[in-house]
Amino acid sequence: MKSPERNHRLFSLFFLSLATILLRLPAQGAVIIVDDPLNVGDVLIGPCGVPGAMGPTGVNDDFTNRSINTGIANVPPGGVTTTAGTIVFRNTVQNTGAADDVFVISAPVVPAGFTIEISINNADTYSILEPTGRGVSLPLAYRAAGIVLVRVTAPAGLRVLAGFDVVVRATSTATVTAANETIDRLYTGFVRLDKSTAVVNSSGNSTVAGPGAEIEFAITYSNVSTAAGVGNSLLTAYNLVINENGNATPNNWGQTTEHIIGASDTQGGTIIGDRDGSTSLTDMITTLEPGQSGVFKFKRRVR
Repeated sequence: MKSPERNHRLFSLFFLSLATILLRLPAQGAVIIVDDPLNVGDVLIGPCGVPGAMGPTGVNDDFTNRSINTGIANVPPGGVTTTAGTIVFRNTVQNTGAADDVFVISAPVVPAGFTIEISINNADTYSILEPTGRGVSLPLAYRAAGIVLVRVTAPAGLRVLAGFDVVVRATSTATVTAANETIDRLYTGFVRLDKSTAVVNSSGNSTVAGPGAEIEFAITYSNVSTAAGVGNSLLTAYNLVINENGNATPNNWGQTTEHIIGASDTQGGTIIGDRDGSTSLTDMITTLEPGQSGVFKFKRRVR
């Protein structure tokens, strides 16, 4: 039989062990709170006003399309730009995480020879972004959004009618694995014109335009920019004007042919100059969406 003193010792050890376990519980609970998933950061970046836009494959290839208008005049398809050009893109960054956060804006993909600058203060100042650089920090409150300006300068010597992608990334500093990307795509012109002629209604060789033969002139115009996805910022041509003057070098058909009434446009453009004695025609197309094309045609009779 155990003595009362020994029983007292056993009970004392039991309560001491229980107290030790209870004292440990608050510390374990604190670790769980630190790892609470509600504290994670998240972010979206996309075209201005649409940070959640979708590209062809998802939220990491949405895009903003813009075109330079310098160095492309009178350069035929296949040629290259004659001067440098600069475009300013506007992107929206949205804090989609669970708390205030600071986001690092970087440009991990930049075409060779391009200069990328970013402003987070509405163009008051710009900072150069290098593909291997850390980037620029943008603080945003919980659920807030901000505008970043991305100034892209393209060098001369680029192929015309082509798109060049600059990838802009926003990364959370609260959760460094949380990032989102968008594409700022610079085009070196986006409306292509292709001209062709064909001899029609000829009694002899169809490649020789003899007296009385009819020549059909066709100008195919197309918007070469992309449009896939939802919510992206697209390039639409407005009030496109195509002018054909038979007396302007290198043309000479104004003096050697007569106009045949019946000019047409597959996009319903407004044609001026489709009348007897005309030596110049103008076609005006109100809008030309990305991927759209049309054909402007007119005929002349050889004198």
